[in-house]
Amino acid sequence: PIGSLDYKIIIVDEVSMVDIFLMNYLLQAIYKGTKLVLVGDSNQLPSVGPGNVLKDIIQSERLTTITLNKIFRQAAKSKIILNSHKVNEGISIFSKDEQNENEELIEDFFFINETNKLKVLENVISLCTGRLERYGNYTFAQNIQVISPTKKGELGTRELNKSLQQAINPESEEKNERKYIDSVFREGDRIMQIKNNYEIYWEKREPTPEMGKGVFHGEHGTILHIDEVEKKVKIKFDDDKLVWYNFDELEQIEHSYCITVHKAQRK
Repeated sequence: PIGSLDYKIIIVDEVSMVDIFLMNYLLQAIYKGTKLVLVGDSNQLPSVGPGNVLKDIIQSERLTTITLNKIFRQAAKSKIILNSHKVNEGISIFSKDEQNENEELIEDFFFINETNKLKVLENVISLCTGRLERYGNYTFAQNIQVISPTKKGELGTRELNKSLQQAINPESEEKNERKYIDSVFREGDRIMQIKNNYEIYWEKREPTPEMGKGVFHGEHGTILHIDEVEKKVKIKFDDDKLVWYNFDELEQIEHSYCITVHKAQRK
């Protein structure tokens, strides 16, 4: 509603994800004179809805803009950082190897040049089931996340999740499972919450007992137990929350062996 946000200063984060409709609602809800601070990265994916609000605002040069370009979260000599800057500047990542210029560059970026879909799938599975673990002791549950730009297709999240589930957590007589629509949830599966649920109860047993409510979109976890008698699924989320879902609540989760780029950005 108009004027419903009665604050002197409003700070909005992740504005690259805001579309024109949401921005319109926001601007109508604040009073004239309210200070509005927009924070985001215009180089990230644009909103799912129409518009490219943050990028258009910056390019308009009508508002004061401050650009942060000093990197703190990753090592300055990371190849991920080096190549991300190249992409933003329109420079090929396949130029001369900077290792010759700076031998201290971290080997954290690798490109496998493959166009055959079957071989791409084979590479993804082998990386997740041993190659990366042998390279740097990276295990799937703790260190690896597969990302695809699309849900559909042979290399979309739907098919990749099926292939990765079969490779990483195959069917077994020792594991209970539950079919839900087109998915088969199995004990040991990696999953992600895809809806905000403010009412569901959770508990933590370590380091100290704790209880609360709420599991939110983007939280990852592992299926610990499927109880066919009680018709419930027990999930342990990565922050150690233990949550029971009824079978009719399984629309709130999906497999997360592979997720879309948009889902990854919202984590």
